[in-house]
Amino acid sequence: MNISNRTFFYFTHVVADMCILVLSFFIGLFISDRDAISHLGLYDAGFLLFLLCGWYFTARSNRLYDDKVQENQMRELFKTINTIIWQVMLAVLFIFVIKEKEYSRTFVMVYGLSMGFLVPLSKITLKRIYLALYRHGYLRKRALVIGGGENGQLFCKYLRENKYYGYELVRYINGSLTLSQNGTRDYNNRTLLIGNSPLENINDIDEVFITEETDGHLNAREIATVLSAYAVRLRIIPSMFNMSSSGMYSFSMMGGFPLLSVRNEPLEDVYNRAAKRAFDIIFSLFVLVFVCSWLFPIIALLIKIGSPGPVFYKQERWGKRNRPFLCYKFRSMYVKAPDTNNDGKFQQAQKDDPRITPIGRFLRKSSLDEFPQFLNVLSGEMSVVGPRPHASLMNIESTHVVKNYLVRHQAKPGITGWAQVNGLRGESADPNLLKARIQHDIWYIEHWTFLLDLKIIFLTFWRMVIGDKQAY
Repeated sequence: MNISNRTFFYFTHVVADMCILVLSFFIGLFISDRDAISHLGLYDAGFLLFLLCGWYFTARSNRLYDDKVQENQMRELFKTINTIIWQVMLAVLFIFVIKEKEYSRTFVMVYGLSMGFLVPLSKITLKRIYLALYRHGYLRKRALVIGGGENGQLFCKYLRENKYYGYELVRYINGSLTLSQNGTRDYNNRTLLIGNSPLENINDIDEVFITEETDGHLNAREIATVLSAYAVRLRIIPSMFNMSSSGMYSFSMMGGFPLLSVRNEPLEDVYNRAAKRAFDIIFSLFVLVFVCSWLFPIIALLIKIGSPGPVFYKQERWGKRNRPFLCYKFRSMYVKAPDTNNDGKFQQAQKDDPRITPIGRFLRKSSLDEFPQFLNVLSGEMSVVGPRPHASLMNIESTHVVKNYLVRHQAKPGITGWAQVNGLRGESADPNLLKARIQHDIWYIEHWTFLLDLKIIFLTFWRMVIGDKQAY
């Protein structure tokens, strides 16, 4: 499909969803209170605007409109339903917080059911409309794919499975292309050969996709130079499948130069970063004011009674881009407890570790020892959610064990993280456990969404309630 068709395809989905949201809003009002339609005011307009903004941000967090090769209808339906659930929760939150006008339970129920029925129906209908237009030739673009290997095969499969984008795969040339030999290096005066015959009927093609091959005898630039004499649109698909652990990339422009990042990092987007920072500040202030204000004095008293020494423990750890900072914790070990073993290597806390004080065992088991780190979050050195920061000595030692260990420092460290809620907490002396933790940290960096942060926070508090056998 040409780029304009694909952009228009997703644009119509966004517009359709917004129109359905407005329609569902008024259906809910009409059924719950028919007189409310004739008495609409600024409150109702603000409520509707809040829901529209909420839909935009939750849909973006859920990647509802992303164009991905691995996407399927069931996954798209799941993301749609998930976004609708969040929409209903936002409606309930708005009604609960701002009680200027009464909205009944009937409104919320009808609004949610209308969204749940109409949004999936519209997505199915729009795809059928695009397929019908494609079959009648209105959006059809005749495509030629040149280049073998995994890159070319996957792209051809993508075109065949997404016909509503408008592409008709006319031909796939799998690595059998050669250049005619005319004794010159001027590619503009040479032709492409399939076997001993020239490549013909190029003028019947709308777009040519050239997939790069790392071990091919012809490069994409040579093929593109020859085909540039024809009235076809040329597109080059770089061979990047093995450059990222996740297969996710991000594209941007700097001046007139295209930049392709081999690792997708949603938090490099300024809006995502601002949203995460705003949440960190609000959440940290809430915890510090309403929880820590009365909890800290109690814990401080217990620590002083349990063993002599300071209440807080400060340790140098590495933050984003390997920058060192002082991480705060409640002291859970005896003052003279060593950080290294007899071999001079960093010694992580172990089960039944004699260095841990009796009150320290409770603090570590319940994760209460980490609460002072909300001060680190407030100062901007940490985030509520992110890869857990390790001691500087452990970082140095771990770089020799796990090849991509330092990738986890491309994001701010967190009080809790994706690895921790997946059971990868505590001692990681086993290299396989350490590698698993790093893989989870990198996955989080590459797949960050605001909803994922909320999920991790919920799972963290749940583990605090039920207990975590890895916490010691």
